[in-house]
Amino acid sequence: MGRSKRENVDDTDHAEKRRRGKARQGGDVSTLLHQHDLRALRVQDMPWSVQQPDQYATAGYEGDAPAVKDLAAYMISSVHLPRASQLLHVAWVPRLSPWSASPEYHECSYPLHATPLRFSVASHEREESLSIQPYESARITDPAHPSRPIHLLDAVGHVYDLAWAPFVDTDWLAVACTKTRGKGDDEGMLQFWKHTDDVNMAFTIKLDDTPLRVGWRPGVPAPNTLGTLAVSMKKGHVLVLDIPCTEAKCIQLTPRMILQVPGTLCFSVAWGGDARLASGCTNGHIAVWDVDASEKPLIDAPVHDTLVSAVSWQMLPPFNTSGSPDLAARPQILLSVGWDGSEHVTDVLDPYATARFAHSREPRYAAVWAPWNGAWIVDMGDHQFGSVSLRTHDVGKHHVVGFHHGRILALDASAFHPFIASGSADGSVHISNALQVSKRKAIEPGGRLMHKRFRLVRRDESSFSLRHGYYPEGILPTAQGAKQAVLSVDRWDPAVGVTSVAWCPNASRALLLASGTGIGLVRIECIES
Repeated sequence: MGRSKRENVDDTDHAEKRRRGKARQGGDVSTLLHQHDLRALRVQDMPWSVQQPDQYATAGYEGDAPAVKDLAAYMISSVHLPRASQLLHVAWVPRLSPWSASPEYHECSYPLHATPLRFSVASHEREESLSIQPYESARITDPAHPSRPIHLLDAVGHVYDLAWAPFVDTDWLAVACTKTRGKGDDEGMLQFWKHTDDVNMAFTIKLDDTPLRVGWRPGVPAPNTLGTLAVSMKKGHVLVLDIPCTEAKCIQLTPRMILQVPGTLCFSVAWGGDARLASGCTNGHIAVWDVDASEKPLIDAPVHDTLVSAVSWQMLPPFNTSGSPDLAARPQILLSVGWDGSEHVTDVLDPYATARFAHSREPRYAAVWAPWNGAWIVDMGDHQFGSVSLRTHDVGKHHVVGFHHGRILALDASAFHPFIASGSADGSVHISNALQVSKRKAIEPGGRLMHKRFRLVRRDESSFSLRHGYYPEGILPTAQGAKQAVLSVDRWDPAVGVTSVAWCPNASRALLLASGTGIGLVRIECIES
C-alpha cells in the first residue's frame, strides 16, 4: 500500500525532500514580474525627460527573465550597497494621463531671518566645525569616497517631510517645514531646492499653516510647472498645488483644489497613480479621492482607533475577471499604520472589510511599498522595521529587515534597487538590503548588514555633532525565525530625530538620498558601493 501521509513515514532519512515552489521561496523578482505581467527597464535605456506617457511604458524593456533573476541573486549575495551599473526599474507604472495646469500665484515678501546653523562634523579620522547660513547649503566630503560630495542644507525650521519631483530634467527637492528654528509655529513654508552640481534654494511658497506631509503626483508635469504636489496641512485639509517654474524668491499660490473630510483632520497622504489620492485621518478614518472626477471622497471608512500616521498603496496591477493583470487599472489595495499600533490592509472597493495584519502596544509611524520585494516595508513599533509577506502560505507575517535604537520615524524604498532607507528618533539613517530577508536561504544568519550613513547627536544645549563614516552593522540572528526586540533607548532629543528620508525617483539620480531632521538640517548624498 502506498504512503499516504509524509508525517507517518518513520524512515525520514530516505524520504524525498519536499520541493518548495518559487512562490514559497520569496525574493524571486523575475517570478513577481512574470505573474503581474511587468517588465524590467534598464536605467541606461530610460528616457531622461518624458514628454508623453507612452514613452515611459514602452521604451527600453528588458525582456530577458534570466538576466533579471541573475541580477537579483547578485544583489542578494554580494552587494551591500547599490551600484549605478546594476540599476533596474521594476515598478508598475499605471498609465499616466496628461494634466493641464495654469497656476495662479503672485510674488510676495516673506521675512526669512534666522541664526546660522553651527555644529561639528566628525568621522573616524577627524572632526571639524561647520556653520551654514540660513537657507543655504554647504559641501563636505564623504569619508568613504573622498571624491564624492555630501550636501548639507539649512532649512531652518523643523522638517516634516521631503519629496523629490519625478519626471523632470533637473532634480527638485520639496521641503515641508516650519519657518522658525526650535519653536512651535503656526506658520510654515514649502521650500524648493534645485540640485545640480550644487544645491540652492530656488523659491518658497508662503503658507498660513504648517505642512505635515507632501507627495508629488506621479505624472508628467504640465508645461511650465515642476509638477503637482499634495500637501496635508496642520489645520486638517489637503492642498493640491500646481508648482510653477518661477524666478520669484517667494510666492503665494492658489491651490488647484482643497480636499477635506468632514469631522476630522487629514494627516498622511499617498498617491496611487496619477489620479487616486489617499489620506489617513486623525480619527482613524481612511479617505480616498479620485481627484480627476470629484473633490468629494470616493470612500471615507473607519479603520483605526486613532490617528493614521502612514498610508501606502500596493503598487501591483489588480487582476480582472479573467484572471489577467489589468495594467490600465488604478491601485485599489491600501496599507495603513497608526498610533493605535495596528496595521490594516483595505480594499477601496470593499472598505468596510479591512484585514488587520498585526498589532503592537507601540505606535507605528511609517510604511512604504517596496517594488523589488512586491511587499510593504513597515515600522514594527519596537524600533525594528521589516517586510510584510503577501504570499498565500504566510500572508501577514513579518520578516525583520533592520533596527534602530529609537523609534522608526521614516522609511523609503526605490524602484531601481532593493535597498531601504530608514530614519529614526535616535538621529541615524540606515541602508538595508530588503531582498536579503525575503529569501530565506540567501545568506547566513547574522550576515545581513545595515549601513549607518550618519548620526546626529546633541552634545549640550547649544551644540550638535554630525557623525559619519560608520562601519557596517550586522543584524542580530534570530532563532527559528522568531522576532526579537533589540536593546533600545527611548530618550532622544526631538531636534536630532530623522523625520523623513527620500530616494530620488529619477533614473540618472536614483542613488541620491535626502534626509531631513528636527533641527532643520537636510542631508543629500549619493549612496553607492
